[in-house]
Amino acid sequence: MNIRVNSNLINNNQNQIADTSQMQQAQVQRSGTSLANQIQGMNVGDVFTGKIADMSGQTLQLLLSDKSQISAKLSTMMKLQIGQTMSFEVTSNAGGKVQLTPLYANLTGENQVAKALGEAGLPYDARSSEMVKAMMEQGQKIDADSLLDMARTVNNYPDAAPSSIVNMKALDIPLNPETVQQFEIYRNNAHQIAEHVGGIASGFSEVAGESLSMNNMLLDIFVGEADPELGNLLSEAKALAAETAEAAAGEGQGAVPDEAAAAGKQGEAVASENPAGQIPVEGEALAGQPEITVKDGAAKPGFYGDNTVTGALEELYTPEEKEQLAEELNKLGVPKNLTDKLQGDELNTRDTLNLIRNAIAQGKEGLSGEELQQFSEQVRHLIKTPEYSKLVKNEIMNELLMKPEEMADKEKVQEYFQKVVRDTAKAQEVLLSSGRGDTTLATANQNLHDNIDFMNQMNQVFTYMQMPLKMASEAQHGDLYIYTNKKKLASGDGNVSALLHLDMTHLGTMDVHVSMNPEGVVNTHFILQNEDIIDFIAEHLPELDEKINNRGYHMHSDVSLNSENKTVPEIMFDKGKNTKLIQYTSFDAKA
Repeated sequence: MNIRVNSNLINNNQNQIADTSQMQQAQVQRSGTSLANQIQGMNVGDVFTGKIADMSGQTLQLLLSDKSQISAKLSTMMKLQIGQTMSFEVTSNAGGKVQLTPLYANLTGENQVAKALGEAGLPYDARSSEMVKAMMEQGQKIDADSLLDMARTVNNYPDAAPSSIVNMKALDIPLNPETVQQFEIYRNNAHQIAEHVGGIASGFSEVAGESLSMNNMLLDIFVGEADPELGNLLSEAKALAAETAEAAAGEGQGAVPDEAAAAGKQGEAVASENPAGQIPVEGEALAGQPEITVKDGAAKPGFYGDNTVTGALEELYTPEEKEQLAEELNKLGVPKNLTDKLQGDELNTRDTLNLIRNAIAQGKEGLSGEELQQFSEQVRHLIKTPEYSKLVKNEIMNELLMKPEEMADKEKVQEYFQKVVRDTAKAQEVLLSSGRGDTTLATANQNLHDNIDFMNQMNQVFTYMQMPLKMASEAQHGDLYIYTNKKKLASGDGNVSALLHLDMTHLGTMDVHVSMNPEGVVNTHFILQNEDIIDFIAEHLPELDEKINNRGYHMHSDVSLNSENKTVPEIMFDKGKNTKLIQYTSFDAKA
């Protein structure tokens, strides 16, 4: 059924009041114009509610919340009653004529559901009822043929919710066991990559500790080959330490602590001459890592805890853990001048892992028999230590998370997702070949792989991506969703709307709705769940506006509180919620 609005028949009725939402009330307060007039300017996809005040044939009088009325004509027959409240969606708005479609959610009473199922010869049970209601909400045909066709599809996936199958078909998402599983994971808001990265990285770090061959395979997959520059630096440090010891022995003094200190100083000179080794002299920033400032002799920031993901050793380890790891490396033949750098936080986490890998490779050279057996035993002991396991977990997490600055580069974003898909596929092969295919780790790893593959398929319908970010040395989750259906564009007016959803440790859940028109006017609305931070965000909005305006746009930002927490999957997969959210966030809730 389509309804066409006749703008010449708009009038006010002071004697009747219709049920309405807070959304519509707020719009009236802000605009100062009647809802009937506002409907003339609504965008495709917007939703409003009205009560049927009068009926004459196929002509309706709809009473709106502000007591204004519009006259509408039905283009198809539909059973309606005076006093019935219905929701309508704008399907087109051109040439002064607004075309509306009533949402089938108006008809989800159990009696209508039972009647529809009876006419199609289908059983009236919980699954069939859910299927019909979902079809109504999606505005699909509710006739015998349509119901029978959908029932056959739903029955192919007995473990999935019927509403998931209906929604997937409406969104043109391919149906197969993998996509159905991922769709339900998304609908349940259990899809977040960042939330599962820690568990996956921890699992692989445990598997890496089982044997040197497994360790090498997994590090090659997630981290890549060991940096040869660290190998060169290690070789030079070893040679320097050997020369110092030999010179001391020639003088009959033997190896003494002073000589080790001298070797350490010479090693520092070697490090400063080898910038490719990424071991900076004091005061320089770690390559690819945030600069560590020193105040009152103490390095900042300090140890973050067991769930840290970082590039700085002082955030990953306690002093005692660094000392323990240094002792293990000394046993592998790593000179003291290099392990002193580890304890002094002059190495970053990636360099430390590369140093260990090179130490293992070099230490085996020239050994045989009992010596090789003893060295191999020492390596097996090292890779089982909690300190090494923590380092491997940290580096895998670093690879499975994005840096915020990478988000601005489309190619880096694509490379990230391609790498995760490739690495998880290779890791799954390793797990299967080693008899771990039915483990929790294998399931989690496969789910991460399928999650990203599912995102690629969703992007054929609408623009969406996850942002598993490494922020403040912790994993944080974000979603970016553009309000555009790629196959059925909502409108051609050139406006673009996007939702950025962030789950932050300290700021809580934050939705940032951004809209921009072709003239470069940008409206940004921060929708918060935590009332305590509203003033903090509002205080910095003028600074944001100024920076965006300096780039040639016309920016306006505001902030509001929304206690109803809507997830991005809910917005994407539920047509009604999607349109309501767009309408809700199109005004300043503080006005």
